[in-house]
Amino acid sequence: MTRLHYGAKAPRLGQKTSVVTIGVFDGVHTAHQYLIQEARRQARRLHAPCIVITFDPDPQQVLNPQRAAAILMPLSARLAALSALGVDWIWVIPFNRRFARVHAETFVRRVLMGHLHAQTLVVGEGFAFGRNRLGNMQLLRALGSRIGMHVMGVPELRRDGKIVSSSRIRHLIHKGALLKAKRLLGRPASIYGIVVRGAGRGRTLGFPTANLRLTSQVIPPQGVYAVFVQEDKTRGSNRWPGVMNLGHRPTFGGGPMACEVHLMGCSKNLLGRSLTIYPLAKLRNERCFKDARALSRQIERDVRRAARLLSKAPLSS
Repeated sequence: MTRLHYGAKAPRLGQKTSVVTIGVFDGVHTAHQYLIQEARRQARRLHAPCIVITFDPDPQQVLNPQRAAAILMPLSARLAALSALGVDWIWVIPFNRRFARVHAETFVRRVLMGHLHAQTLVVGEGFAFGRNRLGNMQLLRALGSRIGMHVMGVPELRRDGKIVSSSRIRHLIHKGALLKAKRLLGRPASIYGIVVRGAGRGRTLGFPTANLRLTSQVIPPQGVYAVFVQEDKTRGSNRWPGVMNLGHRPTFGGGPMACEVHLMGCSKNLLGRSLTIYPLAKLRNERCFKDARALSRQIERDVRRAARLLSKAPLSS
């Protein structure tokens, strides 16, 4: 079972040595998984705990908020995905400007060696951290040889001739290339939100919906999608097939961007619950219908088509 530690001070391990990997790990995509699997292999070989160090928020949101990239997943989802990889510890360091001023060598000596007794540090070949990002592989290897810490650089993972990265996945989701994004993520892309009270139009149309206040920063293009919907795992593991509309509801006069999901076979009151939506296929573009009856007939067709698609595309695939 993974143990979670949040704070500026290192966790108390009660172990003489450890294997550590460090990163933001936004998306916990296949390259992150490959890196962490290597760290776990090293930990098993040394009979030591495997520790993942990550940051909240993303350092770029603190250091360069105007140019920081949108995040693929909130912290809670990132921690759940990291825990699913079977690591022993996840240490979340609150990132602020004070921490940003810490020199890489100071962090390695005081924290990695002094507190965590890291025998091996596993990072990507392009990794860099610390003040002015001076903690690159050259410095880490030189420092590691002096203090007795092995630094393992893991080669960049490539798919279709390109590096697997969070920025590449963001681009794919933004343009609606969900199958390609899924291949890089190792699972379907995700949209996160909290169910809020809506106008109740879905129920009058015969297809009640959960209206979401999105917490996601990266979403696919507007349209109607076949989706799976997962209830917050802290409340259970309920999952439903569904149809999501992402857009401005032009049939009812338009308005701000809205996300609403019809969940097939669900009669629960989900108000206030956190949901994860996995859009697997786009069914059509959003469009304006002449009246509510015409829209209702189209939703009925959307639901039938989505049910067929989803029956052949389980979430785990």
